[in-house]
Amino acid sequence: MTEELAYLDDRLEGQRKWHSSKATWNKNRFYVVEIITLVAGGLIPVINVLDAFPEPWLRVLSASLASVIVIVTGIGKLYKFQENWLNFRAVVEMLKREREFYLYEVGEYAVRSDRKRSRILVERVESILGSTTSQYVSIHGAEREEPQVSPASVAGQEQPTE
Repeated sequence: MTEELAYLDDRLEGQRKWHSSKATWNKNRFYVVEIITLVAGGLIPVINVLDAFPEPWLRVLSASLASVIVIVTGIGKLYKFQENWLNFRAVVEMLKREREFYLYEVGEYAVRSDRKRSRILVERVESILGSTTSQYVSIHGAEREEPQVSPASVAGQEQPTE
């Protein structure tokens, strides 16, 4: 039973805490991006109807706010804060569920053998973590694909074409 508790405390709980902190971090970034976008977007029409600024500054301020919107939105899309937040949070909830099922011996964990229960727990937790890694790579990997470079082109020796 000590091995099972060690797995619960070290691996499962460690991963749950790590994913929870990443979910919170991404959630906060997502909200910052959204709030900046909303505030800047809401200020543009107000600035355009106010006579508080001289004409050239009015255009500069309005264009600057529009640029902020484009930049912040681009950053949000590039780093995928919302997708990461939701994915990390889903993993946290799945890990909590597995832990509760294991501790209260319900569902697939309603077996007599502690060893079998432990094996089921490890298999299910590692399956969750493995699929999460695959999902993260599929979300972020496509945009980071680099063109294939041949060893000859790196060495400065172009291969002859026929």
